[in-house]
Amino acid sequence: MWLERLDGGGDDLITLEDAKNKLRIISPEGEDEELDAEVSRAVASASAFLDVDADGFGGLGFPLVAQQWVRKGSGFTREVLRLPFPRIVSLDAIRYISEGGATVSVPPSDYFLAGRGRARQVFLLPGKSWPSHASRPDAVEVLFTSGFASVNDVPEDIKAAARELVKFYYDHPLADAATGIPEQVQRGVDRLTNRYRMFAA
Repeated sequence: MWLERLDGGGDDLITLEDAKNKLRIISPEGEDEELDAEVSRAVASASAFLDVDADGFGGLGFPLVAQQWVRKGSGFTREVLRLPFPRIVSLDAIRYISEGGATVSVPPSDYFLAGRGRARQVFLLPGKSWPSHASRPDAVEVLFTSGFASVNDVPEDIKAAARELVKFYYDHPLADAATGIPEQVQRGVDRLTNRYRMFAA
């Protein structure tokens, strides 16, 4: 069983103007292209630090701005049908590879999505059953979209954490989202985002 991102990711959580205000840089956008590029790199690193990577790891534990994902597995098991993130925008499709090798979609009228703990689980409707499928590790896939609908919908305290990180990445241009941050910076980020981390699957 595995998880991978199909679309989305890489969204900047704050604007260039917002970041420059945090850094107390007064030059208007576009006046100094090299400076704007440095600030933009800091914004990108800060945003990536808070978001999950393409395999669903890191960050706050869930996609920040709507991203499409696929969960694949060898069958219609509870593990495959359990979506790993708490903010599900839509359940887009459930597909399987038939015993004859064709890719087939399960009718949406056969199943529904419901809450189970921190995440969401797909369940069959009464009287329905999962179809037979090929014997292979990627026989079943669940496509779904997760995250806040847009950057505008990302809560302000998560954006405040991004601003704190922007300052660090701007002052340390050789660091990136994969580089550890100082404990003091991490404490500030945790203070702003802990209530969201509690909901990460």
